[in-house]
Amino acid sequence: MDQKSLYRYAIQRVAGRIRESAPADLAELFSACSGFGESSYRHCRPEFDGAVCAVDGSDTIVLDAGSFAVAAVRASVSAYAGGARVHHRTTPLQIVTVNPGAGNEDFDALFCDCFHCPPKVHLDHDDPVRNAAVIRDTLEYWAAMEMAAELETGDLIVLDGTLQVRHASHDEVIESLLNLCNLRGVLIAAVTKRTSLTWGGGHPIVPAAEELARDLGVPEPWYLRVSAAEGLIDRLTARPWKQRGEQYVARLHPRAQRAFKVEIPKYYSPEMVERVFSALAFFADDGRVTGYPYPLLDAHLTTKIGRDAVEQVRQDIIRGMDRLGMNLADYIGIFGDYHDEFDRY
Repeated sequence: MDQKSLYRYAIQRVAGRIRESAPADLAELFSACSGFGESSYRHCRPEFDGAVCAVDGSDTIVLDAGSFAVAAVRASVSAYAGGARVHHRTTPLQIVTVNPGAGNEDFDALFCDCFHCPPKVHLDHDDPVRNAAVIRDTLEYWAAMEMAAELETGDLIVLDGTLQVRHASHDEVIESLLNLCNLRGVLIAAVTKRTSLTWGGGHPIVPAAEELARDLGVPEPWYLRVSAAEGLIDRLTARPWKQRGEQYVARLHPRAQRAFKVEIPKYYSPEMVERVFSALAFFADDGRVTGYPYPLLDAHLTTKIGRDAVEQVRQDIIRGMDRLGMNLADYIGIFGDYHDEFDRY
């Protein structure tokens, strides 16, 4: 078989697997497996009399020597009440090493600065990208804790992601955050732009919930507690650490391009759940990304680490190396990458 035929065969194979994950009768299968009907979908009125505070973070690898890497990390919070931003805060840009292997001094120091205690588990991932993500999570949880102490009763904190943690050091941190929110009467939820949550042995859950809602004629905005159907969710793909929240799928605006997965603490009453979704729907009418809560969009845009910032960090590191008596040859010897040379051609 020639190269062109091999390529066409690969494309057909991949397309077939996509079709298997989302078959033509996805809605019917989902309804039969879950027992969901029209009454399972809850309508929420887009109204909210409090503030919504969104928390998001950003990380990027600045330099990679193979044996260790350098990352830039930061987090932002954006709070809105009515149609106006009432609060915004961005952490200083943290420049950290994210070496593979046992332990990470920069992570230990940042964790102590944020939570006034050492992490109970070392950062031992072999992948620098995963290490950078855990350090970013640390800043996000710290920013959320700070806002939970400042917001008023009935306000809402929205995290970008989930209420699960990707590293055991954050297990007690998220519990403390949930306890603080509960103590102060501050609501909390997590919105996931892209989820790995599946059902029935690998079917994506968000498209299934959307297709069934369309077939049933459910008007937006709506939300569906998908974790209500016992045994529906493929738990093997949904347990990085510990399940703290109920899993929902929500379509927050009639003109939304798609629905999102939302996670809310398990102990919330139906009234609290409805208030969360009313708040999310109230802030989901921004024309840029209609259907996505725009406090989260604002937090994302302000925390994003762009190319200019990355290049500035690189140049500052080179100047720092120069002050230590190192030259360009030293820099290339440590951080040089033949892919940089390949990209020139």
